[in-house]
Amino acid sequence: MSSGAETTDPAQAPRPQFHVRCARELFEALESPDGSIRLAALQAVRNAPGTALSFGLHAKRALVDVLLSQAERFRGDLEWLHWIGALAAFRDPRIARLFASLITTESHTELLFALAHYLRAEPTDPIRIQLGAALMQNECVARARAVALVLAASPCLSTGEALRIGLLEPGDETPLPVFSAASGEWLNELGGPFQLEAQLELRRQGASTLAALVGHWDRLVESAKKWLLEWAAEIDADLVFDPTREVLTKKSNGLILPALEAAASLKRSPADLDGVIIPLLDHNEELVRRAAVMACRSALNWRLFFENEPSALVRQAFIAKIMVQEGWEAVSFALQQLASPDWRIRAAAADGLLSFGKPGVRAAFTLLPEASEPVRIGIARMVIHLADEELLDEFVRHCSLAGST
Repeated sequence: MSSGAETTDPAQAPRPQFHVRCARELFEALESPDGSIRLAALQAVRNAPGTALSFGLHAKRALVDVLLSQAERFRGDLEWLHWIGALAAFRDPRIARLFASLITTESHTELLFALAHYLRAEPTDPIRIQLGAALMQNECVARARAVALVLAASPCLSTGEALRIGLLEPGDETPLPVFSAASGEWLNELGGPFQLEAQLELRRQGASTLAALVGHWDRLVESAKKWLLEWAAEIDADLVFDPTREVLTKKSNGLILPALEAAASLKRSPADLDGVIIPLLDHNEELVRRAAVMACRSALNWRLFFENEPSALVRQAFIAKIMVQEGWEAVSFALQQLASPDWRIRAAAADGLLSFGKPGVRAAFTLLPEASEPVRIGIARMVIHLADEELLDEFVRHCSLAGST
């Protein structure tokens, strides 16, 4: 038996070549004080585990005895992983017990999955309790994922274990329970390291699960509350009306924005809700001010707000609000903003005029005689957006007249 461990990489020192003919020579190499000899012997064992095992005993010790002893000796050193790799080539109850212990305590990702690969072929009953605890802990994500591989085919899983394995190892073997059948377990996952996987699966269950989740609002962590508000804003914001009012009343910083977005999506909004939204028009964050503008349904003097607003992003929202509230009477205001030097304001004004269709675009043609190039480009984009040949001809004529004067 030889190591076969020579390297062709000139940047690495070559490992010594040696040949062993018996257990004594192999064990001496594995226990050599020279690290390069130890690693060469380990490589030889990994290359030909059957041959190494066939050497039998020496001094009443077998190969696995030596490997286990050395693995314990070098635990925590860089060399340790080489010993674990060598042990993985053999099936022995002592190795299984060691690996079961390591998978519940170590955090190195590559090591954990190597241990899991070994333990999948071992009976899990003797270590079932430890594996269950390792699966359900939240401190080490890699450990939970590795143990999920080991327990995926286990016939006796608790509801919580089945749910976590289903989230981490989706497949037909572990179908996920609906939220109503395992609400406590789902809420645990929504507050843990696999909340994104849980959110994805709960979304697939539809509006009935959304409605059920709202009933557990007080048990949700903030990140889950934010996700719930965002989900409701997409499909049925009325389901989260009470949480939305609560967030806006308490001004919960991390939830104000999704709550305002949900409020803007309500089918019907009671007038008193604007009472907690209007103060947010003066919030120090522009995204919150913008969302408050979009959610507010009161008839306010939006032009005054527009004039006093420093943020172009929020001013865009004010333009949209003014166009909706004032209708055609806001066309002159939109034309003024269409000549703004800020492209974002021009874009918002163009959107407002486009909401009136061809009459809105024709109103913009009145700017063409003295329009700057950016304004003309903006109007041209409006014409292109409507894809109307008659309107295109009118635009060309106006531009020709402007160029001849």
